Amino acid sequence: MNLNTIQVAYDISILGQGYTNSKARTGIYRAVESLLLEIIQKNQIDFNVLCLNKDSSYWDYLTTEIYIENLNQVISTITPYPSNFFLQKPYKSLVERYCYTLKTRMTLNPLNYKLIQAIKLNIQLLDRAILKPDISHINLDLYHSTYFPLPRLSNNLKKVITIYDLIPQIFPDFVTSQVKRRGRRIIDSININKDWITCISENTKQDFCNYTGMNPERVFVTPLAASENFYPVSDPAIISQKLKQYQIPEQPYLLSLCTLEPRKNLNFLLQCFAQLLAQDPSLDLNLVLVGVSGWKNNNIFQTVQNNSLLKKHVIFTGYIPDHDLSAIYSGALAFVYPSLYEGFGLPPLEAMQCGTPVITSNTSSLPEVVGDAGIIINPHQSDDLCQAMLELINNATLRNQLSQKGIDRATQFSWAKCAAETIKVYKIAANS
Repeated sequence: MNLNTIQVAYDISILGQGYTNSKARTGIYRAVESLLLEIIQKNQIDFNVLCLNKDSSYWDYLTTEIYIENLNQVISTITPYPSNFFLQKPYKSLVERYCYTLKTRMTLNPLNYKLIQAIKLNIQLLDRAILKPDISHINLDLYHSTYFPLPRLSNNLKKVITIYDLIPQIFPDFVTSQVKRRGRRIIDSININKDWITCISENTKQDFCNYTGMNPERVFVTPLAASENFYPVSDPAIISQKLKQYQIPEQPYLLSLCTLEPRKNLNFLLQCFAQLLAQDPSLDLNLVLVGVSGWKNNNIFQTVQNNSLLKKHVIFTGYIPDHDLSAIYSGALAFVYPSLYEGFGLPPLEAMQCGTPVITSNTSSLPEVVGDAGIIINPHQSDDLCQAMLELINNATLRNQLSQKGIDRATQFSWAKCAAETIKVYKIAANS
């Protein structure tokens, strides 16, 4: 089969979800969008997008359609729902107003939020009752699920699914019961003898093959990359402006960026930071924690509230959009990421691309990403992390060395490479 004749359907449901909910704009959201934009630029295959997976609903279809309309890119779309569905226009109008409200006001008042959620639930119930998404009439060679469980499709249609990590299977205590259920559904949807897998790191591939017993020859590694939007910001005025915008004091600071949840090991980071402050209470240094609130994180806030030094020196910013992050990364003395497990670890790569020295864990895929361009520590040994932070706080020469090494290391990862490797997988799967 000629590569240019391969008809690929690429599920972007998560982009529609992220368009209406900033909490869904995680590393996976970034990965799906970045790969989408890179592949359509390559113009090497007949590439189409759709919202269709085992968990999709008409609400997701509408939000995805709105996302595409606002992307300002020419993309071929596949409609898996009846085009004459009589409620399409009023529902879409409502979803558009919902998106506009979120975009302009960032939050909805509680009453409107409950109303929207009730309407969303009714749309999903209606979808399960009478709407049957179907693409069997469309000439396709391959379907790529970027996150959700594989749907049941024509037997002749080859299926690819991207696996980001095996956290729900290997570390079930790190995730909610809902994420565990989704993780089981994703694994259960895979036919290890017929389907094809892309993994975002060698570590994830090893974990997946060990857990499922799938032949490694059907599993490929397509490493992620940091967006081009991340770059070193050298203008102090721009950094100062962004710090002020997010109420970050203009003092030296260490930075961490993640969803606030147990797997990110933030209590360990706070304990080590508190140890530094206790040893030298005059230390002119803050710890800035960027990210949305996840689950089981009350102890993080309690740890800060119960320690007078941490209360003065720890700043929670909440979600910060990508276009503001380069300045926040660039202004930090170091980026500290003592996560216990990562499928890839985009934030350390983003920090390196911004020229920020990185401290991260020696676990899972993180050494694979950072290499020798950062300081690798045991995320259970407080002495390791304290010593690493002190070295970067006190040693400007080391910071400059790691800054340059990080920039150089980041060039080894690109979305062009990820797209090229993904297209190779499409070719192998389609011609199998």
